[in-house]
Amino acid sequence: MRMRLCALFSSFLLTVFAAVPAFADQTDPRLDHLFEELRVGDAIRAEENVSRIIEIWTDAQSDTVDLLYVRAELSANNGAFDLSLTLLDHIVGLAPNFAQSYALRGSVRLTQNDRAGAIEDFSRALELEPRQFVVRTTLAEILLAGGAKREAYDMFQKALEWNPHDENARDRARQLRREIDGQEI
Repeated sequence: MRMRLCALFSSFLLTVFAAVPAFADQTDPRLDHLFEELRVGDAIRAEENVSRIIEIWTDAQSDTVDLLYVRAELSANNGAFDLSLTLLDHIVGLAPNFAQSYALRGSVRLTQNDRAGAIEDFSRALELEPRQFVVRTTLAEILLAGGAKREAYDMFQKALEWNPHDENARDRARQLRREIDGQEI
């Protein structure tokens, strides 16, 4: 009897939490100011601004989604990729406009050699949050690995529009620019 009550209560909680919509992290009004400061500010504050942006991106404004996201991230960091993907699938179902869940699921899929799934998730993350410079840099690397130098260069440039202080993206873009100079573009 007690087990049945626990199962019913768990089912009730899932129903209640599923009915509570999660807000999209990318709509937070603080982001516009942070991105403007990141784009025109100096490198000294850039790291702090990037951290604040990522902190906002990872806040779904739903306790349930936030908890699942933290667990998915921890699972991925500990190599439990199947568990991470399962949790991320649930998050996407609960909060289909939470861009960061697609970004993380794309990263996990990439580690599992599911390039098509990763690209699909990264594309969805960019639809929801076009300023997602981390996703753009990752997509640039995927494009480069596939031999699409011009497209990779363009993607690095898009990432740099939002975070001009990313030295790695800037160096990769510079290197690609030298490689494609003289070639038909």
